[in-house]
Amino acid sequence: MTTPNSRFVHRTHARFPVHFSLMYLGQSVIGQGIVREVSGAGCQLLGTAPVSAGTTLSVRLAFPNCQKPLVIKHATVKWVKGLEFGLAFEDLDEQARMPLQAMLHEMLAKRRYSGLAKPQPTSLSV
Repeated sequence: MTTPNSRFVHRTHARFPVHFSLMYLGQSVIGQGIVREVSGAGCQLLGTAPVSAGTTLSVRLAFPNCQKPLVIKHATVKWVKGLEFGLAFEDLDEQARMPLQAMLHEMLAKRRYSGLAKPQPTSLSV
């Protein structure tokens, strides 16, 4: 009998490959980065300043075709590999949630329309 590996968690949000910029700010860090994947729950990025898992950051995402950046006041660093790390968006307020959901909905529609709707992995190593 095998037991579930506790290093893996079930994904509840679709992930989308992207390429746009962001800025992040923490108690002792300021950096910029390129977002590589985004979902309704968080993002994966390559940054310019090192962070540690567990750190809370404020993030400004520069979505394409948006007039002003999306501000996420609380994002927790979940994992780090060099300057690459994953963020979990925490307690999104309405001003952040609505534009994020609209962008993700548009990306999902484009994926389905282009025939690229492929299953995503359902677990993540943490």
